[in-house]
Parts: sequence; structure tokens; C-alpha cells
Amino acid sequence: MTFKEKISKIGFILSLIIIIILAVLIFQKKFIKNFQKVKFSIKLIKIIGTKYGLKGPADVFFQGNKIIYIVDSGNSRILKFNILGKYIRQWGLQGGATGEFMVPLYGAVHNFNKGNPEIYIVDSGNSRIQVFTPQGKFIKEFGRSKNAKKMLVEPTYIGFANGKIYVANSGANDILIYFKTGQFYEKKDPKDKAKHNILKKPVSIAFSKKYIYVSDYKLSKILVFDKEFNLIGTIGTKGENGHKLFHPVGIVYKDGYLFTANYGRSIITVFKLSKGFNVIKSYNFGTPGIGGRNFNDESNISISKNGKYLAVADTNNNRIILYRIFGLD
Repeated sequence: MTFKEKISKIGFILSLIIIIILAVLIFQKKFIKNFQKVKFSIKLIKIIGTKYGLKGPADVFFQGNKIIYIVDSGNSRILKFNILGKYIRQWGLQGGATGEFMVPLYGAVHNFNKGNPEIYIVDSGNSRIQVFTPQGKFIKEFGRSKNAKKMLVEPTYIGFANGKIYVANSGANDILIYFKTGQFYEKKDPKDKAKHNILKKPVSIAFSKKYIYVSDYKLSKILVFDKEFNLIGTIGTKGENGHKLFHPVGIVYKDGYLFTANYGRSIITVFKLSKGFNVIKSYNFGTPGIGGRNFNDESNISISKNGKYLAVADTNNNRIILYRIFGLD
């Protein structure tokens, strides 16, 4: 065998060894990834607010990952805690004046154009939205109007998508959309082919990149619309067993999962979705009851920005329950 042939043979062997090593590394990486994949679940880690006389808290919401706000509906106030449950501040009292509340039901944090975060509170009994700084200083309000078509009537939800503000106008069975300034933009009142109202009692909204999900309390379903509010499909069926829904309230979409406060059953129902609205798996968490690990008519839920924490407003147990989420894709 000539020297050239020897070099060629050695090169071939080295190339073969490199290919085998790469194949082993790729297989090992895939094996470790699959082996380490955690099954979807939630674990209770903390109960918040029991020392502060909560009375029917209707909502809880995150600012980022470390701050939690509680909409303490029965006491007409907003409380602020850190993720460890340490009290920070509170504001509000019952009434109709600026900064006062009458049955506040929902809250959310948003900052348009990367500005300072603002706290939006759905002041349902006063049929308006109030906006505050994180310190509780009043900024503005909107939603009241002499025009019936632009008027909020017992709203229950506020959210943000496509550069606009969406409000579930539950008392009028429609969705009102506003510019970021709070100026009215348009009303969404979708109809079926027979020109009948599709929405019967919209109470909460969630958003994915393509779809808008509306929790309808009366229909006991989640309605799925495109961005133009054309009905695409529904999620869930009405009932009180299995993974059926009964008077759902708060909903949150996160990474292909739709979390639902299944209010009428006092459980959390989660749907894993394919292509936005096809349910491929369903989960139930919690049991109805007083105290302990039970739920008693939980109203709304919230997920931290990093997707690690789930907070539940356990309304009739007068507390907030914080969970750690595992296995979220």
C-alpha cells in the first residue's frame, strides 16, 4: 500500500469516527430532552391575603413575575403584594368619586410604547375603567358615555391586543374596543347567520397570535373568533362532569394552553390546543369546598409573564392561591 493510499484510508476512518460521534451526540441530546420533559401539572406553593380581611376577591393579576395585585371586590379596594406574599400597599374605598370603586371585578397591568406601567381596574358597579400608577395614584378614567352604543354596562374584563384595549361589556353582551388613550374605537357584537347575537354573557377574553377567546358565562363555552370577530369555533361543552364547563369566568391563554376558571364547578379546567382551537388534551385541577386545597367559586386567574406561576382568585374562600406551573410547552 502506497503512502498516499495509507493517508486516504486514515482520512476515511477519521471521517467515519467523526460521523459516529456526531450521531451519538445528536441522539444523546434528543434522549436527554425527551427524558427531562416534565408532565404538565400545577403545585400549590402559597396562600396570600388571609391576614388582610379579603371579602370576595374577584381577581388577581401579575405585574411581571414578582408583583401581585388583588381586586378585593367586597371591600372596594386594590391590594399589592410581592410574589412571596409580603404586603406592599393598598388603595380605594366604596363610592363613585375618582379613585373610589363600586364592585371592582378585574384588573390588569399594561404599558403602551414601553412607558411606565399603568394599572387598569374594571370598576363594574360604576360602569367605567379607572387607571392608576403602581403606587395607586389616579391617572384617568374612561367608558362612560351618553351614547348607548359606546357606554359600558357592568363590564367584567379588560385586556390588550393589537395596540387596542378590549373590554368585556357583560351588561350589554358585547365587546367594546378603545384606543390606548381610552377613546372609544368600536363595538363588537357578532351575529350568527340568522342575525342573532352570538354573545350571551361575555365575561372574559384571552388572546393568542391569531385568535380571540371569549368566555361566555351563560353559554358555558369558550367562543373562538378571528381578529375580525368572525366565529371560528368553540371550546368546551356545558356540563358538570369530566372536562365540561359550567358558567366559566376568567380565562388565560399561554403557550398553547387555555386556562379556565370553571366557576360553576369550582375547579380549574385547562385545554391544550392545536392550531389555536382544537382541543387535544384536557386537565382538571382542584376540588370544590371550603378552605384547604379546595376552590369555592373561583372567579379569575392570572399567569406570570415567565409562565411559571398561576394565581387564582378563590373568591368565596376569601383568598388568593399561588401555584407553580410545570411542563408548560
